[in-house]
Amino acid sequence: MANDIDELEINPFYKALQSRYVDLYEKAQKNCHLLCIPQTTSISTHIINTDFVDTHVLRPSPYFKDQYMTTHSSNCKTLTLSDNGLYFTTSQGFSDIRDVKILGEELAYNKEYKQYKIIILEEPFDSKFKTQTPQGKEDANTHMLTPKLTVKECTDFLQSFPDFKEILHTLNQKIQNFINHYMVLENYLDDAASRLQDICTQTTVEMTKHLKAPLNSNIKLRDVLAEAVESYVMNAVHDKVFAVISSHLSKQDQTLLTKYQHINKVRPDQIGVRREFSCPLPMAVVELANLSSLRTPREKLVCLKSTVDNITEGVALSLQELTQNSEPDASVAGNPEICITSDDLIPILVTVIAKAKCSHLNSDLFYVDHFMWASADRDRDDLGFCLVTFKAAVQYMVETDFTSMATCLDKELMTNLEDMLTATTLLESQVTQESVEKSNTKSMRDRRERQLNRITGFLEKTVQELKTNRNGNEKPKHLQSIFPDLVTPPSSATSASNQSSQRSSANLGDFLSALQDDEFDQPFGKQT
Repeated sequence: MANDIDELEINPFYKALQSRYVDLYEKAQKNCHLLCIPQTTSISTHIINTDFVDTHVLRPSPYFKDQYMTTHSSNCKTLTLSDNGLYFTTSQGFSDIRDVKILGEELAYNKEYKQYKIIILEEPFDSKFKTQTPQGKEDANTHMLTPKLTVKECTDFLQSFPDFKEILHTLNQKIQNFINHYMVLENYLDDAASRLQDICTQTTVEMTKHLKAPLNSNIKLRDVLAEAVESYVMNAVHDKVFAVISSHLSKQDQTLLTKYQHINKVRPDQIGVRREFSCPLPMAVVELANLSSLRTPREKLVCLKSTVDNITEGVALSLQELTQNSEPDASVAGNPEICITSDDLIPILVTVIAKAKCSHLNSDLFYVDHFMWASADRDRDDLGFCLVTFKAAVQYMVETDFTSMATCLDKELMTNLEDMLTATTLLESQVTQESVEKSNTKSMRDRRERQLNRITGFLEKTVQELKTNRNGNEKPKHLQSIFPDLVTPPSSATSASNQSSQRSSANLGDFLSALQDDEFDQPFGKQT
């Protein structure tokens, strides 16, 4: 959404180049110099002068690659462009050495149809040109520009602007009209996504127009607004849209549910998990188990990223413990810089997915992929990587036959439950600590408490399943005597059983009596 209102149309420096400093602007165009425009929120009109212009019009250095020089007639300054092209580093001639981030880039043409570049900067190259913001106002701006995650945070954020009251009223009417009159069809989900995206786009543009200067020129704020509007809309239509998606992908979801049962009976190394990376990951399992309860695509995507983060942190902690062991694993000790690659992550992720038992994973991934458009997060590449990784893990699960692999013992499941109980205890301590240290941060405490409740529910459900598997589907085994007429029926009373045992012991030899009284209640010899 950052491009809905062009930064160059409202930027005071770019406007000054086209009016007060036309000669310098035309000279830069003719020579195809690099125009560096600090974003509007980082500068004010009164600081723009000839020195400011010369500092932000760059020409390539004749001496070194990726080095640029300012266009001062004397005492020119030098900067270096990073190898990845994401920032400039100031050097000779500047008051301090600092990195200045590049926010965007545009191509332009001069009168001779030659290309030159216009770069949007996060702030001016020289700190003396940077606008100073009072501390209180800076804190308020920081909170305003922080991406909102939960539906409540997005709703409160949008309602905090008095000028948005009528816009939100109109938005609610559009949402209600969509719910009441639009029919979402399985084969036309793209059309539903397009309609909802149009609603979000129109609302965000309208809200931006009602912002007062200088907020209306803040690119980050427009991104946060776009994200908040999207989450607001998708939360409202979730039940209508997701029901059709889950129906459309019900077979694929059911296939994964069947795969979970087989995967949980195989060892991690059988599906490609390296030995040094094979460790319990209860935090990742609990985080992913919460996926189905989330309503907006952004919440679900952040949940996927948190799962991957918990995996990497859990594996890193396990490697650290192995390294500190008195007899460390040779493969770990010999590779202190060992790290998880994409190929390593996928099989680990498969085991976590199987343990989390997400009931609609395919539907969730489709929902995130097709109904999320805005992106205020600067780590969007990380979020996109997590989504692609989950898709690859699901594809691997679908294409692999796990039925022929060896089964695991029940005690491994109990170990996992103990690990999750440990995770629950850890989160309890975190909640207690945060309630003392950050009693004024209600949202953080509530988020921790919600996660703790989800963990507890997940543990109860898993323990119940384990009990059902052990007790509900299996009948207790009873010792089969080689003298059937001497064995007491299972339904007999305890006293009768004791008397029968004493009588049979009197009639049997010591060896057979010992077998019949075996405390482990297990039959001996070959069983058929």
